[in-house]
Amino acid sequence: MSSKQQVESAAIVLNCRDHGESDIIVTFFCQHLGRLTGIAKGAKRSKKRFVNKLEIFSSLRIRHTIPQNNRLAFIAEAELLDGFLKLRQDISCYTTASVIRELTLQATQETEGDEELYPLLIWAFSSLNAGRPPHRALIFFLIRFFSIIGYGPQLENCLGCGKEIETTQSYSFLLSSGGICCSGCAKESPTGGIRLSQGTLRSLSRAMLQPLEQLNRLQLSGKSQQEALTFLHSYGRRLFQREIESWTFLRPVHQKNNY
Repeated sequence: MSSKQQVESAAIVLNCRDHGESDIIVTFFCQHLGRLTGIAKGAKRSKKRFVNKLEIFSSLRIRHTIPQNNRLAFIAEAELLDGFLKLRQDISCYTTASVIRELTLQATQETEGDEELYPLLIWAFSSLNAGRPPHRALIFFLIRFFSIIGYGPQLENCLGCGKEIETTQSYSFLLSSGGICCSGCAKESPTGGIRLSQGTLRSLSRAMLQPLEQLNRLQLSGKSQQEALTFLHSYGRRLFQREIESWTFLRPVHQKNNY
């Protein structure tokens, strides 16, 4: 396909930066193409094609070229599907969406499509915009996100003995192994783990299997929310070998809102 041919994509805006006096460089996550970076010529002066559309977290339908040879795509036009305004107006929603945005940018490459990640992003931003609890939306997003990118944690069976979760056991998640160990097997592990209750493990396992349209029906106790966020934060840092910078702002917000 020639780079001059234009296609249409449903996309979510992940990043924007000014370029020159009138242009904007935008990074999207597209439904079929995955991450894509393009230039919107004259966007800062536009009164029709781009006005109030190229905002972080917005859902758009864009008309653009296919980038080739590491060049930017040319973005011809954008139609606003959903501005997700609450994500930019509410601090809890903004910080949560920022974690999702940061990890998506970190885990994806240009024009490497992923049919599962786009609907998950839409689900997460829609949930936050609809007033769903931000911490719960983040937990459900992350447990599925890690699986989509190929690093789903093992939460159903003990890595040591292979047994399924039992109510008589306590469990720890071992970052070095990417899975859980029961209390008996954990004694033989040279490194400590992150404590996860049976309730937390079962909730996370259900979140992996639940259809997206039913995911918000799942509940998490306050204890499970805190355990899950601690585990997922540590797992993300271990996986990407770096700090998740936006998480620094997330934590105080959720503590203020009783996590």
